[in-house]
Amino acid sequence: MGDKADRWGRVFDRARAIATGSRHSVAIDLDGTLWAWGSGFAIKPQRLREAILAVAAGDSATIALNAHGSLMQWDSGAGPRELRVR
Repeated sequence: MGDKADRWGRVFDRARAIATGSRHSVAIDLDGTLWAWGSGFAIKPQRLREAILAVAAGDSATIALNAHGSLMQWDSGAGPRELRVR
């Protein structure tokens, strides 16, 4: 968990894309599923959604674009909520 870790090891395999925020990380698996771990999520990767095309991670938020064209947002592990783009 960031600078608190006393040793490092493999966390996630099969990543097609990965994004890191200030306190959490997210990855898109080769099959299009979105996984997250760190602050606001679990220590081990937690499955969030399927059919994800792209993802970005910020200080405490995550945003993902799904295959249907919708944006989903998680704030500090809460959510997700769908964002409407005009």
